[in-house]
Amino acid sequence: MAAEAQVSDEGGAAEALGRSTVYRFLSLVFLPTQDDPDGWPRAGTEALSVLRGMASDGRAVPLETVEHVARLLHDDAGPALREEYDRTFGHQISKDCPLYETQYGTGHVFQQAQQLADIAGFYRAFGLEVADGAGERVDHLSLELEFMHALTYREAYARLHHGADHVAQLREAQQAFLRDHLSRWVPILARLVGRKTHGVYRHLVDLAAAWVAVEATALGLPAAEEVEYQPEPPLDPAENMPSCGLTPDSIMRPP
Repeated sequence: MAAEAQVSDEGGAAEALGRSTVYRFLSLVFLPTQDDPDGWPRAGTEALSVLRGMASDGRAVPLETVEHVARLLHDDAGPALREEYDRTFGHQISKDCPLYETQYGTGHVFQQAQQLADIAGFYRAFGLEVADGAGERVDHLSLELEFMHALTYREAYARLHHGADHVAQLREAQQAFLRDHLSRWVPILARLVGRKTHGVYRHLVDLAAAWVAVEATALGLPAAEEVEYQPEPPLDPAENMPSCGLTPDSIMRPP
């Protein structure tokens, strides 16, 4: 008997690709080494279009939040965005609102190292490794969001070419990473940034938190158990800890 043909799920692929677009945009705007800050508004055009469509169907973040971010990105010039990034998050690891997951809820340095190893393990399981010269740890918000971008992009491809088993594997990885990582600390980051600034990054991190919550619900996850934030001495990014990075024009690359 001939092997059963794979069923192409074009509707599911389009939805996964839209989700991937949103993750890519959010990853880009929190990238500290962005060489083209003027590209942030351009990168947001497609993602915000996706969010508008989902919001109109009641499936995503509130439309007013989306439109507010769209206006801010249209009005703010690239250099102004870079300056606000530096004011909000600093050149070193911020004690007010760090963009590194392991600064939240992990008291001892060995717990931080274990958490970093867990995140790096997720990346390695899907053949992703450090981009040359990235200089960032795996727990940076931009890189965690980019990992979700990679998973959802692969889901879109799998729905067209690989079938249900491969799709299920990718969806399970998305569930696990949201549950164990992004859902636990991004809401706290949003509150901390809100205390520090009323500028564009407050609204961008609010958008990220809202998107993570929507994604967790869509993937059938219960309400996350958020970690607490108590400022701890940060790990030195230059030390030999698991790290990962990306460039504005490429996703995490396979080895």
